[in-house]
Amino acid sequence: MIAKDIQFSEDNQELIKPILPGLPISVFYTTFHEDTYNCINWHWHEAFQYCLVTEGTVDFLLPNTSYHVRSGDGIFINTQQVHFARGKSGVPSSYLCLDIPPAFIYPDERSRLFQKYIRPVIQHPYPQILLLSRRQKEDQQLLSAIQKIQTLLKEQPDEMELDIHAGIIWIWKLTYHLIRKNGGAPLVEVNDNDRLKVILQYMQDHFYEKITLDEIASQLSISRSECCRFFKKASGQSIFSYLNNLRINKSIDLLKDPDISLSDIANAVGFCSQSYYTDCFRKTKNITPKKYRELTLRKPKNVLPLDIGNSR
Repeated sequence: MIAKDIQFSEDNQELIKPILPGLPISVFYTTFHEDTYNCINWHWHEAFQYCLVTEGTVDFLLPNTSYHVRSGDGIFINTQQVHFARGKSGVPSSYLCLDIPPAFIYPDERSRLFQKYIRPVIQHPYPQILLLSRRQKEDQQLLSAIQKIQTLLKEQPDEMELDIHAGIIWIWKLTYHLIRKNGGAPLVEVNDNDRLKVILQYMQDHFYEKITLDEIASQLSISRSECCRFFKKASGQSIFSYLNNLRINKSIDLLKDPDISLSDIANAVGFCSQSYYTDCFRKTKNITPKKYRELTLRKPKNVLPLDIGNSR
């Protein structure tokens, strides 16, 4: 499994980068490829997320459950929901993603917009996801509206910002109707979502240290064995497999600096030795960190123009 490196904010949520200054939504393509990455590891964020699969099939995983979304279909992922996405090995797959911070829709939490149309969706128990089918009229309207936002960003017509804001409100109106109609997918146990976040956040905060299973389990006041069973069941991978992958991704930026030795990098991200770091890096990225550094430093340093909504 080769995971996409995720940038986190200070409160350990995924850092969502606005597509344009002063316009706090994000639109991008995620393309899974054997030469880059085939999954986006467990994470969460404040933004509502809409994903439209444009090629192949993408698996979206929540604690203890998964959804297979085919080309032309989509998924809505609620705020603060821990999730994971992966493409099928050896098969091209991609999806268009729209991230909308809830605050973009309403002026403040005292407003009728928030109280009537946002709060019921984000409060517990809330729908973790909505599956969107191209074969259902209302779902198709929503999927088309997502594509229209991307088109506006690419073409940048006059009064684009007003058109985008109107489009976002329309998207939320359709979402609200669908949630009231079918209530979303069966609920993931709220405690499982919160428990998984606690473990993930602890590893984000302490990845550079020598972390023991006892320390991780103590965050939830459970036994070592229960901690391992829960994480494996909820995420589909072992705790230390996730931790090693996290450390390797954290080392990528350090590898771009030729003045930092591999030994120092291994130590900085929490590996016990350079040899173990190299072995884990090779198994995860199919290349050694030394070779990765050489290839990275050879790339031209000029910056290409931004292609809005093109890739993540």
